[in-house]
Amino acid sequence: MTLASLHEQDRAATLATYYVLSYLSMSLPAIAAGAATQHYGLRTTAHAYALAAALLAVAALAALAVSRRRAAHSAHNVLP
Repeated sequence: MTLASLHEQDRAATLATYYVLSYLSMSLPAIAAGAATQHYGLRTTAHAYALAAALLAVAALAALAVSRRRAAHSAHNVLP
């Protein structure tokens, strides 16, 4: 879905929602890491943060591989 496919009234709300979610997805982990640093120290927090980022990256790559396989499989099963 593209922004152009939305009704004019829905475009502003869609963009606002996108920006709010984007800012939250960047700021909340940083705030949580700051709070964790107070309790666990910088080294432990940095290691946990890096491990979480690596696990999310692996999960994203796995999801991408699955979606590409499904797309290739469905494209292969299309009758001409």
